[in-house]
Order: sequence, then C-alpha cells, then structure tokens
Amino acid sequence: MNLDQRLHQYGLFARGVTRLTAAEIKTYGFAADKPALLLVGNIGSSYWPLFSQSAEYLDGAADPLDRWSRRVANELASELPVQPLYPFAGPPYYPFQQWAQRAESLAQSPIGVMIHPEFGLWHSYRFALLGAEFDVTEPALQTGSPCLDCATRPCLHRCPVDAFDGNGYDVDRCADFLLQTPQAECRSRGCLARYACPVATGLSYLPEQGKFHLDAFLNARK
Repeated sequence: MNLDQRLHQYGLFARGVTRLTAAEIKTYGFAADKPALLLVGNIGSSYWPLFSQSAEYLDGAADPLDRWSRRVANELASELPVQPLYPFAGPPYYPFQQWAQRAESLAQSPIGVMIHPEFGLWHSYRFALLGAEFDVTEPALQTGSPCLDCATRPCLHRCPVDAFDGNGYDVDRCADFLLQTPQAECRSRGCLARYACPVATGLSYLPEQGKFHLDAFLNARK
C-alpha cells in the first residue's frame, strides 16, 4: 500500500510537496537529511465520516480534530521515517500557509481563506510530514486565482453583518453576532460568505461539519 492509499484510509490527501530551504532547516532545527515536506489535508468533507465516529470526536474533550490529527500523523510516523508537524502546535507556529503556497496552487480569496482553483474554499491542512522524499501523486501547479475572473464576488455580500470588506475580516463583529443570534443560518451550518463562493460548490462542507468548525471558532473566542 502506498502513502496515497494510506492517507485515503483516513479521508486525507497528499496536498503537495515542497523542499525546505537551508535557512528553514536551521531556523526550526529540522534534520538536514529530511528536507522534503508533504502537506496533508482534506478536500471537502473527505475526513468527516471517519472523524465524526472517532473516539476524539465522541469523548467530549477539547480540541477533538487536533487530537485526531495528531493520532493519525503519529500512526503514519510509526510506519515511515517521517516527522509530523502541525499547524496548531505553538507558539511559535510553523508557516503552513507559506509552505502550502509553495506546494500547490493557492491564492488569497477576498474573505482571507486560501482558495484553490479546483477545491475552492473547501479544503484545509491537518498536518505535514517531514522526510527525505515522498512517492505520492502531486497536483499540477496552476497560476492565477479564480477570484480574478469573479466579477460580482458574492462572498463579500453574503455575511449578515458585513464582516468582510475585501481588505480584512472583522472578527469581533462576526463573533458578537453569532453569540447574540443563535437562530442565525450561519450559526447552524457555517460561514455563509464561504458558501457563497461559486468555485467548487459540490465540495462544500456538510452542514454538521460547518457547524463543528464554527463552534470551535466561538469556543476559542470565549
């Protein structure tokens, strides 16, 4: 079984590979014989059926998705000569967005979330694996952003409290509205600005997954 197949067992994908620079290896204290970095993440709700039945999701303790991601990465690391790295472990935090932009086709959307030409806003990174080389199927890199051809930019007009203006995200306005308006549509299924994006609508998160991420956002604000 190759690594692609192993990741698919968890509903995850090899999202791309980049090679760390000598400066990065020195800055973070990585082993010089493991310069290849494989980004691992989900596409749409690919991991949700498995994760939502996991012990981490069902035990009621904090940070279930982060704990599940650690377990999965550690299981892979027990089988391969790799070192797991996490976007949520810190401070200091690893520059996952910078790495991701080097590993695959990404651009910043008007609402701040990184947009992919094929997956739209419906993707994320759960961890990375640091190793010597990786035999995985890598995506073809593309240039440009789908947002450049989007004339109406509906993502900027769907938020009920106008938390996005194309230049930034008013986190406090968003969180205050959600906490004070439990009956709001976005409170039950996730960010409506994200759902308004016309790219890859077939990959949008399941409502229960959208609510899970929104609940995590609000819990972090308390």
